[in-house]
Amino acid sequence: MSRRHTREHRAEFGHIEAVTTAGGTRYRARYTGPDGKRRSGPHTFPTREDAARYLVQVRAEILRGNTLAVAPTTTTLGEYLRAWLRTAATSLRPSTLDLYRRSAERWILPEVGRIELGALPLSSLTVSLVREWHTDLVAATHAAALAAPTCGRRVHPARAWARANGYTVADSGALPAAVVDAWTAAGSPVPAPPETHAPNPDAGRTAAAQAYRLLRTVCAQAVRDGLIATNPVQVKGAATAPHPECRPLTAGEVRTLSQAVGARYAAAVLVAAWSGLRPGEVFALRRKDVDAAAGTVTVARTLLNRNGPAEFGPPKTAAGLRTVALPRRIADALAEHLDAYTDPDPDALVFTTERGRPLTNTRRSRVLAGARAQIGRPDITWHHLRHTGATLAAQAGATQAELQRRIGHASTRAAALYQHASSERDLWLADRLDALTDPAPAPSPTVLPPTPLPTAGHPAPTLTTWAQVRDYLAESIADVPMTPALAGHAREALRALVYAAGLDGTTPADTDCATLAAVLDTAEDADQWHRLRSGLEALCRRVHRAAGMAADPSETLPSLPPASLTRREPAASEDYATRRVGHLTLISATA
Repeated sequence: MSRRHTREHRAEFGHIEAVTTAGGTRYRARYTGPDGKRRSGPHTFPTREDAARYLVQVRAEILRGNTLAVAPTTTTLGEYLRAWLRTAATSLRPSTLDLYRRSAERWILPEVGRIELGALPLSSLTVSLVREWHTDLVAATHAAALAAPTCGRRVHPARAWARANGYTVADSGALPAAVVDAWTAAGSPVPAPPETHAPNPDAGRTAAAQAYRLLRTVCAQAVRDGLIATNPVQVKGAATAPHPECRPLTAGEVRTLSQAVGARYAAAVLVAAWSGLRPGEVFALRRKDVDAAAGTVTVARTLLNRNGPAEFGPPKTAAGLRTVALPRRIADALAEHLDAYTDPDPDALVFTTERGRPLTNTRRSRVLAGARAQIGRPDITWHHLRHTGATLAAQAGATQAELQRRIGHASTRAAALYQHASSERDLWLADRLDALTDPAPAPSPTVLPPTPLPTAGHPAPTLTTWAQVRDYLAESIADVPMTPALAGHAREALRALVYAAGLDGTTPADTDCATLAAVLDTAEDADQWHRLRSGLEALCRRVHRAAGMAADPSETLPSLPPASLTRREPAASEDYATRRVGHLTLISATA
């Protein structure tokens, strides 16, 4: 097709050229852009009026300051993303920056499916294009996740057998001769291959969500830099990935798990589960970070989860720099670990491998591999123990602010993710709701024979004195279906019965509602009255049969305190730390 210019018409803004073609005369609109460069319209127009209207639209966009509409950027996404990563290195944690780089190089910059975003100018990205890319991304990450190996390096059958039978062996190196002889004497068993499961339909969704969030963040910065007008990354729901709920452990499961991992790592399990520390914070602790006398650990750094040699860095957030008080029994277990396994150097790591190396993510995952199967919780990771610590602290009565500080989160929303409901708490709620239903018929005056109270598979002894009840609860209340807070209330009520009411050595079967009411009369305020009443109710519900009571005497207790008792307000001198000691006392009682 041949073209030749016939004439030029200058308009108020820009100018219009008449172009003669084989198909007739058409008109080209030209103008000087805000960057000083001469530009032409996207195509020629059939009439001069159409070209003039286009120039009017261009001038209006320039007057509004929308220069991107008339001078779109030619910077590619790949160029801009790499520049963004270079500048973000000063504000991102090393582990986060490493994650962003790997996600960009694998899922954003190269061709994914049919689309190579990295080679496209930022101005050419559209909502529909990003939606198509995300569709291909989900398929690609799913295929990669299914193709990835699901197990680590091969473990010798003798080493696997030794771990399953309670022997403490290193991750590599020659096995002790005694272990090999025991394995041979057992018939040289070879562990069964892992069970194969149906493919996870959500496999790879986390990698896809991470790549999508990175692209959205980068394009949002491009909008702020004035390179694009709007953010084209707008796929609904693409920023999240489905995850099963992280079910926390019970206090009994924590004890069993600490025994299953072996003596060297038992304290690590206990500290992780009862402190709420992040796994990297637990395994970055040094001897000088532990105050055995005060029962506290100070978080000053974290073990970074990166490939290669172990590296340490600052905690995840500024709120991560904190000192956390441990329950008494956990602090004692940590002190014993320091004496047995930690070097005397103040900078020595508290928890290491047998060769003194840091417990990186891969190494500490191996510690739990066999132990979690022994307790019937194959889903457990070290992060589950952090959820466990936060949940136990919340059940012990920690406020939102106290929980937020304890687990080192800067926002209440993040801290709320670590609170979980429990079946024990639901039992307590059911007991409370039961009290609101119609009262039960009058019990028979016939004294029922003592019935042992079941606890963790062991029947309770016959409780003939309140002193026996006190001793029994002190040893086994953790196995009774009560929340830690309710267990603390029960102990408080029991102390009032044994000491304040002078029942030491008396028979529980002779205790009636009047005796319990006398205990309530010792309350100094409404809060203590409610604690005593809930404790008496929980106490009698759990032990009245085992103690030979004809009926539960707490069923006829008043439901409200006397009007003379007012709700206690914290004294001005009662600071945050003082209130926390009370919560930690309840936690320690069930450790």
